[in-house]
Amino acid sequence: MQVSLDQLLQALMARMESLEISIEDLKFRTNVALRLIKKNDLLDEDKVKESVKEELSALNELSEEEMDLNDERIEEISKGIIQWIDNDLESLKKRMAEYQEKMKQLLEQEEAAGNISIAPPELLNQLERAGIGKNQKEKGKNNGNIIMP
Repeated sequence: MQVSLDQLLQALMARMESLEISIEDLKFRTNVALRLIKKNDLLDEDKVKESVKEELSALNELSEEEMDLNDERIEEISKGIIQWIDNDLESLKKRMAEYQEKMKQLLEQEEAAGNISIAPPELLNQLERAGIGKNQKEKGKNNGNIIMP
């Protein structure tokens, strides 16, 4: 049985959409459950910090790379979780805006750094047909300012 590239891409996209819907459903259910726990006073900032520290320690043991376990990092993560559970939309919007600004700056830096592109084979063939290619390697004959190895 042969499967065309188009059929394969369609199947992968359908699967990815299904996974995305499942993730959104899990996030919704988790949000509701966490808010119920918070309303019943079973969740406070100290418990969140302790849980974050335990989770980071477990991830650190399982990972090959060392993760940052300092108190400042744990505090930052815990604060974000509490804001998320409390549905503090203003702080979440502010953090998202800061994140988007950082991403924009990184993209601008990347664009400013320049771009190294690889010439497609068709362009190389055109250059060869124009007389700038392989048979022009002799010293002084390459007047097109193209360096050929």
